[in-house]
Amino acid sequence: METRDQIRYWGGAIGAVALVGAIVVAVVVVQTPAPKAKTAPQTQMAARTPAAVKPQAAWKPQAAVKPPAAVKPPAAVKPQAAVKPLTDAERKVSEELWVEQKKLDTDSGRVKAATPDGRRRVAEMIAKQFNVPEKLVNDLRGRKVGDGEITAALALSQQLMKHDKVTRQQALDRIFAARKSGQGWGAIARSLGLKLGDVVSDVKKTDKQLAKLAPVKVAG
Repeated sequence: METRDQIRYWGGAIGAVALVGAIVVAVVVVQTPAPKAKTAPQTQMAARTPAAVKPQAAWKPQAAVKPPAAVKPPAAVKPQAAVKPLTDAERKVSEELWVEQKKLDTDSGRVKAATPDGRRRVAEMIAKQFNVPEKLVNDLRGRKVGDGEITAALALSQQLMKHDKVTRQQALDRIFAARKSGQGWGAIARSLGLKLGDVVSDVKKTDKQLAKLAPVKVAG
């Protein structure tokens, strides 16, 4: 009986001590604050070391834009000198040349109609009068120019060749260019510094030679 009582006594004592210890441990655990856990974003931020930010390249100033060059105003166009009208003497010579030119056209037409080779004979006569190739006369005819105008142009070209030291072709080109622009013989002679009276004489001389090739028949 005594032994059982001792066992019970020590068992109760040990149980009481264990209970007290358990209570003490529980109280300590309750009173001790739990450690705060680091949040994942903070942990990640702490774990990562930010890369060094590269400094931006120094800003270079743009090259100064050159202002556009000032536009020069167009040069003032000089007004052309007014063409002076022909004097009475110049007009008289110009009209005389016109009459002689038409007379030569009539006589050359008569020669062409009188003989089968009349066209060639007229070209030959004009070429002989001005000492030029017959081909030149035919080439001028190709410009739809009558024989009277061809004769006047050849006479005028002879003067221009001596006056300006140019070739005959150059002289003829200038003369016919002026004719094409509408200038009369008087205006052309004045602008080129030539004598229209000498042209009249040359046309008359050529016409007399043509008249001999086909004399006018007189009715009996």
